[in-house]
Amino acid sequence: MKNTVFVTGVGMVGPCGNSAGAFWEGLLSGRNYMTPLQLEGTTGNAPPFAGQVRGMEPEQIISKRLLKKCSRFSVMSILAAKDAMDDAHWELDQMSRERIGIFVGNNSGGWESARNGLRVLHTEGAPFIDPNLASNWFPAAAQGHMSLAFDIKGYSKTVIADRSSGLLAIAYAARAIRSGIIDAAIVGGAETPLDPWALSFYNTEGLLNLSADRPQTAYRPFVEGRSGMALAEGAAFLCLESERSLQKREASRRVRASIQGFGFTNDGQAAAPPEESIAQCARAIRLAIGHSETQPEQVGYLSLDGAASAREDGIECSAIQEVFGSSTEAKWAGCPKTVFGNSIGAAGAFDVALSVLAMNHGELPGLPYLAESVQDNGLNFVPGISRRTAVESSLILSRGRGGVSSALVVNAEGL
Repeated sequence: MKNTVFVTGVGMVGPCGNSAGAFWEGLLSGRNYMTPLQLEGTTGNAPPFAGQVRGMEPEQIISKRLLKKCSRFSVMSILAAKDAMDDAHWELDQMSRERIGIFVGNNSGGWESARNGLRVLHTEGAPFIDPNLASNWFPAAAQGHMSLAFDIKGYSKTVIADRSSGLLAIAYAARAIRSGIIDAAIVGGAETPLDPWALSFYNTEGLLNLSADRPQTAYRPFVEGRSGMALAEGAAFLCLESERSLQKREASRRVRASIQGFGFTNDGQAAAPPEESIAQCARAIRLAIGHSETQPEQVGYLSLDGAASAREDGIECSAIQEVFGSSTEAKWAGCPKTVFGNSIGAAGAFDVALSVLAMNHGELPGLPYLAESVQDNGLNFVPGISRRTAVESSLILSRGRGGVSSALVVNAEGL
Protein backbone atom coordinates (compact mmCIF):
# COMPACT_ATOMS: atom_id res chain seq x y z
CA MET A 1 0.00 0.00 0.00
CA LYS A 2 1.21 3.48 -0.83
CA ASN A 3 2.10 5.59 2.22
CA THR A 4 0.83 2.97 4.64
CA VAL A 5 0.94 3.93 8.31
CA PHE A 6 1.77 1.08 10.66
CA VAL A 7 1.01 0.52 14.33
CA THR A 8 4.18 -0.78 15.95
CA GLY A 9 3.50 -0.26 19.65
CA VAL A 10 0.60 -0.13 22.11
CA GLY A 11 0.69 1.35 25.60
CA MET A 12 -1.97 1.84 28.26
CA VAL A 13 -2.52 3.07 31.79
CA GLY A 14 -6.03 2.42 33.03
CA PRO A 15 -8.39 0.66 35.42
CA CYS A 16 -7.54 -2.82 34.08
CA GLY A 17 -3.76 -2.39 34.37
CA ASN A 18 -0.87 0.00 33.98
CA SER A 19 0.64 -1.49 30.83
CA ALA A 20 -0.86 -2.79 27.61
CA GLY A 21 -0.08 -6.37 28.59
CA ALA A 22 -1.56 -6.05 32.06
CA PHE A 23 -4.58 -4.19 30.72
CA TRP A 24 -5.34 -6.84 28.11
CA GLU A 25 -4.97 -9.63 30.65
CA GLY A 26 -7.22 -7.78 33.09
CA LEU A 27 -9.83 -7.08 30.43
CA LEU A 28 -10.16 -10.80 29.66
CA SER A 29 -10.12 -11.89 33.31
CA GLY A 30 -13.88 -11.58 33.70
CA ARG A 31 -13.59 -8.88 36.35
CA ASN A 32 -15.51 -5.62 36.35
CA TYR A 33 -13.15 -2.71 36.99
CA MET A 34 -15.69 -0.15 38.12
CA THR A 35 -15.13 0.65 41.80
CA PRO A 36 -17.01 2.86 44.30
CA LEU A 37 -16.31 6.53 43.66
CA GLN A 38 -15.92 8.59 46.82
CA LEU A 39 -15.17 12.27 46.28
CA GLU A 40 -15.59 15.24 48.56
CA GLY A 41 -17.47 18.20 47.16
CA THR A 42 -19.99 16.35 45.00
CA THR A 43 -23.64 17.27 45.49
CA GLY A 44 -25.61 14.41 44.05
CA ASN A 45 -23.95 14.65 40.66
CA ALA A 46 -21.38 11.91 41.14
CA PRO A 47 -21.88 8.44 39.69
CA PRO A 48 -21.57 5.71 42.32
CA PHE A 49 -18.98 3.75 40.33
CA ALA A 50 -16.10 4.65 38.02
CA GLY A 51 -12.99 3.15 36.47
CA GLN A 52 -10.08 4.36 38.59
CA VAL A 53 -6.33 4.01 38.07
CA ARG A 54 -4.32 2.59 40.95
CA GLY A 55 -0.67 1.83 41.57
CA MET A 56 1.08 4.19 39.17
CA GLU A 57 4.82 4.60 39.77
CA PRO A 58 5.71 7.71 37.76
CA GLU A 59 8.94 8.34 39.66
CA GLN A 60 10.55 5.46 37.78
CA ILE A 61 10.15 7.27 34.45
CA ILE A 62 9.50 10.97 35.07
CA SER A 63 12.08 13.25 36.65
CA LYS A 64 11.12 14.92 39.93
CA ARG A 65 11.39 18.31 38.30
CA LEU A 66 8.99 17.44 35.48
CA LEU A 67 6.66 15.45 37.72
CA LYS A 68 6.12 18.51 39.88
CA LYS A 69 4.83 20.37 36.80
CA CYS A 70 2.43 17.68 35.61
CA SER A 71 -1.28 17.22 36.17
CA ARG A 72 -2.54 13.66 36.55
CA PHE A 73 -3.54 13.33 32.90
CA SER A 74 -0.03 14.35 31.80
CA VAL A 75 1.49 11.73 34.09
CA MET A 76 -0.72 9.02 32.61
CA SER A 77 0.12 10.18 29.09
CA ILE A 78 3.86 9.92 29.69
CA LEU A 79 3.57 6.47 31.28
CA ALA A 80 1.33 5.09 28.51
CA ALA A 81 3.55 6.61 25.82
CA LYS A 82 6.64 5.00 27.37
CA ASP A 83 4.83 1.66 27.44
CA ALA A 84 3.98 2.02 23.73
CA MET A 85 7.54 2.99 22.77
CA ASP A 86 8.93 0.02 24.71
CA ASP A 87 6.47 -2.24 22.90
CA ALA A 88 7.62 -0.82 19.56
CA HIS A 89 11.30 -1.15 20.54
CA TRP A 90 11.88 2.51 19.80
CA GLU A 91 15.38 3.73 20.55
CA LEU A 92 14.93 7.48 20.36
CA ASP A 93 18.65 8.18 20.24
CA GLN A 94 18.76 6.31 16.94
CA MET A 95 15.73 8.12 15.49
CA SER A 96 15.31 11.70 14.27
CA ARG A 97 13.39 13.40 17.08
CA GLU A 98 12.53 16.24 14.68
CA ARG A 99 10.63 13.70 12.53
CA ILE A 100 8.55 12.30 15.42
CA GLY A 101 5.25 13.93 16.37
CA ILE A 102 3.00 13.83 19.42
CA PHE A 103 -0.78 13.79 18.97
CA VAL A 104 -3.05 13.77 22.01
CA GLY A 105 -6.81 13.54 22.30
CA ASN A 106 -8.17 15.18 25.44
CA ASN A 107 -11.39 16.86 26.38
CA SER A 108 -10.85 18.50 29.75
CA GLY A 109 -7.24 19.05 30.69
CA GLY A 110 -6.06 18.90 34.29
CA TRP A 111 -9.27 19.27 36.28
CA GLU A 112 -7.65 18.83 39.68
CA SER A 113 -5.04 21.49 38.96
CA ALA A 114 -7.64 24.03 37.81
CA ARG A 115 -9.95 23.33 40.75
CA ASN A 116 -7.15 23.61 43.29
CA GLY A 117 -5.97 26.82 41.65
CA LEU A 118 -9.40 28.39 41.96
CA ARG A 119 -9.70 27.21 45.56
CA VAL A 120 -6.38 28.83 46.47
CA LEU A 121 -7.31 32.00 44.59
CA HIS A 122 -10.52 32.46 46.59
CA THR A 123 -9.25 31.26 49.97
CA GLU A 124 -5.62 32.42 50.12
CA GLY A 125 -5.16 34.84 47.25
CA ALA A 126 -3.40 35.00 43.89
CA PRO A 127 0.19 35.08 45.27
CA PHE A 128 -0.28 31.56 46.65
CA ILE A 129 -1.36 29.87 43.42
CA ASP A 130 1.03 27.17 42.19
CA PRO A 131 3.03 28.76 39.33
CA ASN A 132 2.87 25.45 37.45
CA LEU A 133 -0.88 25.96 37.00
CA ALA A 134 -0.19 28.17 33.99
CA SER A 135 1.19 25.20 32.05
CA ASN A 136 -0.60 22.13 33.41
CA TRP A 137 -4.36 22.70 33.42
CA PHE A 138 -5.23 22.98 29.71
CA PRO A 139 -5.77 20.08 27.25
CA ALA A 140 -2.50 20.64 25.33
CA ALA A 141 -0.43 20.36 28.53
CA ALA A 142 0.07 16.61 28.11
CA GLN A 143 1.48 17.11 24.62
CA GLY A 144 4.01 19.61 25.98
CA HIS A 145 4.97 17.47 28.96
CA MET A 146 5.47 14.43 26.72
CA SER A 147 7.73 16.50 24.48
CA LEU A 148 9.80 17.48 27.52
CA ALA A 149 9.89 13.93 28.86
CA PHE A 150 11.14 12.36 25.62
CA ASP A 151 12.77 15.35 23.87
CA ILE A 152 10.49 14.88 20.86
CA LYS A 153 10.50 17.90 18.54
CA GLY A 154 8.35 17.06 15.51
CA TYR A 155 5.01 18.40 14.29
CA SER A 156 2.43 17.82 17.05
CA LYS A 157 -1.19 18.57 17.85
CA THR A 158 -3.82 18.24 20.59
CA VAL A 159 -7.37 17.38 19.52
CA ILE A 160 -10.50 18.29 21.50
CA ALA A 161 -13.71 16.67 20.22
CA ASP A 162 -15.50 15.08 23.19
CA ARG A 163 -15.52 11.26 22.97
CA SER A 164 -14.03 11.38 19.45
CA SER A 165 -10.86 13.17 20.61
CA GLY A 166 -8.59 10.13 20.87
CA LEU A 167 -9.68 8.57 17.60
CA LEU A 168 -9.30 11.87 15.77
CA ALA A 169 -5.80 12.33 17.20
CA ILE A 170 -4.81 8.95 15.74
CA ALA A 171 -6.36 9.82 12.38
CA TYR A 172 -4.65 13.20 12.16
CA ALA A 173 -1.30 11.69 13.13
CA ALA A 174 -1.68 9.09 10.37
CA ARG A 175 -2.50 11.88 7.93
CA ALA A 176 0.64 13.81 8.95
CA ILE A 177 2.77 10.70 8.41
CA ARG A 178 1.17 9.95 5.04
CA SER A 179 1.78 13.51 3.88
CA GLY A 180 5.47 13.30 4.82
CA ILE A 181 5.40 15.98 7.52
CA ILE A 182 6.73 13.43 10.02
CA ASP A 183 7.95 9.83 9.86
CA ALA A 184 6.53 8.59 13.15
CA ALA A 185 4.24 9.64 15.97
CA ILE A 186 3.31 8.76 19.50
CA VAL A 187 -0.45 9.23 19.50
CA GLY A 188 -3.49 8.54 21.64
CA GLY A 189 -5.62 10.07 24.35
CA ALA A 190 -5.71 10.79 28.07
CA GLU A 191 -8.44 11.89 30.45
CA THR A 192 -8.91 12.33 34.21
CA PRO A 193 -12.58 13.26 34.67
CA LEU A 194 -13.01 11.87 38.20
CA ASP A 195 -13.07 15.24 39.90
CA PRO A 196 -16.01 16.93 41.66
CA TRP A 197 -15.87 19.95 39.38
CA ALA A 198 -15.52 17.83 36.25
CA LEU A 199 -18.46 15.64 37.20
CA SER A 200 -20.66 18.71 37.54
CA PHE A 201 -19.99 19.54 33.90
CA TYR A 202 -20.20 16.03 32.51
CA ASN A 203 -23.62 15.44 34.04
CA THR A 204 -25.25 18.67 32.85
CA GLU A 205 -26.81 16.76 29.94
CA GLY A 206 -27.70 13.68 31.97
CA LEU A 207 -25.05 11.50 30.35
CA LEU A 208 -23.94 9.70 33.53
CA ASN A 209 -25.51 6.74 35.28
CA LEU A 210 -26.22 8.00 38.81
CA SER A 211 -28.42 5.12 39.91
CA ALA A 212 -26.29 1.98 39.52
CA ASP A 213 -26.48 -0.30 42.56
CA ARG A 214 -23.41 -2.38 41.70
CA PRO A 215 -20.47 -2.19 39.27
CA GLN A 216 -22.02 -4.66 36.85
CA THR A 217 -24.97 -2.31 36.21
CA ALA A 218 -22.94 0.91 35.95
CA TYR A 219 -22.43 0.87 32.19
CA ARG A 220 -24.67 -1.25 29.96
CA PRO A 221 -25.10 0.15 26.44
CA PHE A 222 -27.23 -1.55 23.77
CA VAL A 223 -29.69 -3.22 26.18
CA GLU A 224 -33.02 -2.26 27.71
CA GLY A 225 -32.70 -0.50 31.04
CA ARG A 226 -29.53 1.41 30.12
CA SER A 227 -29.27 4.68 32.00
CA GLY A 228 -26.08 6.43 30.98
CA MET A 229 -22.32 6.00 31.09
CA ALA A 230 -19.85 5.28 33.85
CA LEU A 231 -16.68 7.36 33.57
CA ALA A 232 -13.06 6.24 33.68
CA GLU A 233 -9.66 7.83 33.86
CA GLY A 234 -6.68 6.60 31.89
CA ALA A 235 -4.44 6.97 28.86
CA ALA A 236 -3.90 4.86 25.73
CA PHE A 237 -1.18 5.52 23.16
CA LEU A 238 0.10 3.97 19.94
CA CYS A 239 3.36 4.23 18.06
CA LEU A 240 2.67 4.97 14.40
CA GLU A 241 5.34 4.76 11.71
CA SER A 242 5.78 5.11 7.99
CA GLU A 243 7.42 2.35 5.98
CA ARG A 244 10.44 4.64 5.67
CA SER A 245 10.76 4.75 9.45
CA LEU A 246 10.51 0.98 9.69
CA GLN A 247 13.17 0.49 7.04
CA LYS A 248 15.56 2.76 8.92
CA ARG A 249 15.37 0.55 12.01
CA GLU A 250 15.12 -2.83 10.29
CA ALA A 251 16.67 -4.76 13.17
CA SER A 252 13.86 -3.88 15.57
CA ARG A 253 10.94 -3.76 13.17
CA ARG A 254 7.64 -4.99 14.56
CA VAL A 255 4.23 -4.37 13.01
CA ARG A 256 0.99 -4.88 14.92
CA ALA A 257 -1.50 -3.38 12.46
CA SER A 258 -1.98 -0.76 9.78
CA ILE A 259 -4.11 2.38 9.86
CA GLN A 260 -6.37 2.37 6.83
CA GLY A 261 -9.18 4.87 6.24
CA PHE A 262 -10.66 7.64 8.34
CA GLY A 263 -13.97 9.52 8.24
CA PHE A 264 -15.17 12.53 10.22
CA THR A 265 -18.54 14.28 9.99
CA ASN A 266 -20.73 16.65 11.97
CA ASP A 267 -24.49 16.93 12.19
CA GLY A 268 -24.28 20.68 11.64
CA GLN A 269 -26.48 21.42 14.65
CA ALA A 270 -26.29 20.71 18.36
CA ALA A 271 -29.53 18.73 18.56
CA ALA A 272 -30.12 17.26 15.14
CA PRO A 273 -33.10 14.98 14.45
CA PRO A 274 -32.12 11.30 14.81
CA GLU A 275 -32.40 10.70 11.07
CA GLU A 276 -29.85 13.44 10.36
CA SER A 277 -27.45 12.07 12.99
CA ILE A 278 -27.82 8.59 11.50
CA ALA A 279 -27.07 9.93 8.03
CA GLN A 280 -23.94 11.76 9.16
CA CYS A 281 -22.70 8.84 11.26
CA ALA A 282 -23.19 6.54 8.27
CA ARG A 283 -21.32 9.02 6.08
CA ALA A 284 -18.34 8.93 8.47
CA ILE A 285 -18.27 5.14 8.20
CA ARG A 286 -18.47 5.26 4.40
CA LEU A 287 -15.65 7.81 4.28
CA ALA A 288 -13.45 5.60 6.46
CA ILE A 289 -14.04 2.56 4.28
CA GLY A 290 -13.78 4.55 1.06
CA HIS A 291 -10.41 6.02 2.01
CA SER A 292 -9.00 2.59 2.82
CA GLU A 293 -8.08 -0.39 0.68
CA THR A 294 -10.51 -2.48 2.70
CA GLN A 295 -13.78 -3.77 1.30
CA PRO A 296 -16.90 -3.58 3.50
CA GLU A 297 -17.17 -7.36 3.63
CA GLN A 298 -13.62 -7.59 5.04
CA VAL A 299 -14.57 -5.69 8.19
CA GLY A 300 -15.12 -8.36 10.84
CA TYR A 301 -15.26 -6.40 14.09
CA LEU A 302 -17.19 -3.24 14.98
CA SER A 303 -15.97 -1.35 18.07
CA LEU A 304 -18.77 0.98 19.13
CA ASP A 305 -18.95 4.23 21.09
CA GLY A 306 -21.63 3.02 23.50
CA ALA A 307 -23.12 6.15 25.09
CA ALA A 308 -25.69 3.95 26.87
CA SER A 309 -28.68 6.07 25.91
CA ALA A 310 -31.50 4.86 23.70
CA ARG A 311 -30.99 7.73 21.26
CA GLU A 312 -27.22 7.49 20.87
CA ASP A 313 -27.08 3.69 20.81
CA GLY A 314 -29.86 3.70 18.22
CA ILE A 315 -27.98 6.17 16.01
CA GLU A 316 -24.86 3.97 16.02
CA CYS A 317 -26.72 0.75 15.29
CA SER A 318 -28.87 2.31 12.57
CA ALA A 319 -25.88 3.95 10.87
CA ILE A 320 -23.97 0.67 10.77
CA GLN A 321 -27.01 -1.17 9.45
CA GLU A 322 -27.45 1.51 6.77
CA VAL A 323 -23.85 1.08 5.57
CA PHE A 324 -23.44 -2.70 5.77
CA GLY A 325 -27.02 -3.79 5.15
CA SER A 326 -27.70 -7.52 5.32
CA SER A 327 -24.00 -8.30 5.88
CA THR A 328 -24.08 -6.57 9.29
CA GLU A 329 -25.13 -9.73 11.09
CA ALA A 330 -21.98 -11.49 9.88
CA LYS A 331 -19.82 -9.01 11.81
CA TRP A 332 -19.10 -9.08 15.53
CA ALA A 333 -19.84 -5.91 17.49
CA GLY A 334 -18.47 -4.90 20.87
CA CYS A 335 -17.79 -2.13 23.34
CA PRO A 336 -14.89 -3.25 25.58
CA LYS A 337 -14.99 -0.17 27.82
CA THR A 338 -18.21 -1.36 29.46
CA VAL A 339 -16.10 -3.18 32.08
CA PHE A 340 -13.81 -0.25 32.91
CA GLY A 341 -15.66 2.94 31.96
CA ASN A 342 -15.75 5.64 29.31
CA SER A 343 -12.71 7.91 29.41
CA ILE A 344 -14.23 10.60 27.12
CA GLY A 345 -11.23 12.17 25.35
CA ALA A 346 -9.23 8.94 25.65
CA ALA A 347 -12.11 6.58 24.82
CA GLY A 348 -11.44 6.42 21.08
CA ALA A 349 -7.75 5.76 21.68
CA PHE A 350 -8.58 2.89 24.06
CA ASP A 351 -10.98 1.48 21.46
CA VAL A 352 -8.35 1.56 18.71
CA ALA A 353 -5.65 0.09 20.97
CA LEU A 354 -7.92 -2.73 22.12
CA SER A 355 -9.05 -3.46 18.56
CA VAL A 356 -5.40 -3.81 17.54
CA LEU A 357 -4.72 -6.19 20.45
CA ALA A 358 -7.90 -8.14 19.70
CA MET A 359 -6.76 -8.75 16.12
CA ASN A 360 -3.25 -9.63 17.30
CA HIS A 361 -4.53 -12.19 19.81
CA GLY A 362 -7.43 -13.48 17.74
CA GLU A 363 -9.81 -12.80 20.62
CA LEU A 364 -12.62 -10.25 20.67
CA PRO A 365 -13.63 -8.70 24.02
CA GLY A 366 -17.32 -9.20 24.75
CA LEU A 367 -20.14 -7.63 26.72
CA PRO A 368 -20.12 -9.67 29.96
CA TYR A 369 -23.69 -8.68 30.83
CA LEU A 370 -25.00 -10.50 27.77
CA ALA A 371 -25.67 -14.15 28.48
CA GLU A 372 -26.00 -14.85 24.77
CA SER A 373 -25.55 -12.88 21.59
CA VAL A 374 -28.16 -10.12 21.34
CA GLN A 375 -29.04 -8.37 18.13
CA ASP A 376 -30.03 -4.69 18.26
CA ASN A 377 -30.95 -3.24 14.87
CA GLY A 378 -29.18 -6.12 13.17
CA LEU A 379 -25.90 -6.04 15.14
CA ASN A 380 -24.35 -9.22 16.46
CA PHE A 381 -22.76 -8.42 19.84
CA VAL A 382 -20.00 -10.57 21.33
CA PRO A 383 -21.54 -12.14 24.44
CA GLY A 384 -19.72 -12.97 27.66
CA ILE A 385 -16.08 -12.21 28.35
CA SER A 386 -14.63 -12.81 24.88
CA ARG A 387 -14.79 -14.89 21.73
CA ARG A 388 -11.90 -16.56 19.96
CA THR A 389 -12.02 -15.62 16.29
CA ALA A 390 -9.66 -14.27 13.66
CA VAL A 391 -10.50 -10.81 12.30
CA GLU A 392 -8.83 -9.23 9.29
CA SER A 393 -10.16 -5.70 9.72
CA SER A 394 -11.86 -3.61 12.42
CA LEU A 395 -14.00 -0.49 12.26
CA ILE A 396 -13.82 1.77 15.31
CA LEU A 397 -16.65 4.28 15.71
CA SER A 398 -16.69 7.29 18.06
CA ARG A 399 -19.28 9.97 18.58
CA GLY A 400 -19.49 13.11 20.67
CA ARG A 401 -21.77 15.83 21.89
CA GLY A 402 -22.65 18.39 19.28
CA GLY A 403 -23.08 15.81 16.54
CA VAL A 404 -19.51 14.62 15.99
CA SER A 405 -19.05 11.24 14.29
CA SER A 406 -15.67 9.68 13.50
CA ALA A 407 -14.68 6.29 12.17
CA LEU A 408 -11.37 4.53 11.63
CA VAL A 409 -10.53 1.31 9.77
CA VAL A 410 -7.58 -0.69 11.13
CA ASN A 411 -6.22 -3.87 9.52
CA ALA A 412 -4.39 -6.73 11.17
CA GLU A 413 -2.00 -7.20 8.28
CA GLY A 414 1.31 -5.39 8.30
CA LEU A 415 3.97 -5.32 5.59
